[in-house]
Amino acid sequence: MTNQPRIPDPETAKRLLANLRRSRLAMEAATLELEDITMQLEKDSRQRRLVYLRQAINDAEAANFSVNV
Repeated sequence: MTNQPRIPDPETAKRLLANLRRSRLAMEAATLELEDITMQLEKDSRQRRLVYLRQAINDAEAANFSVNV
């Protein structure tokens, strides 16, 4: 009994290759979808940070104004 891999028949090889190609395409599509989600999360995070910073600036200006009055 040998453990050598056997070469599949041409029809099986063709089917396996088609499955591999389909899997690769599905993985590429999933990767692009994940990249889109990541970019959206990063955009949302930057937007929240910008809102926070603008509010902090306004609060600091208001506090500074009330001290000078």
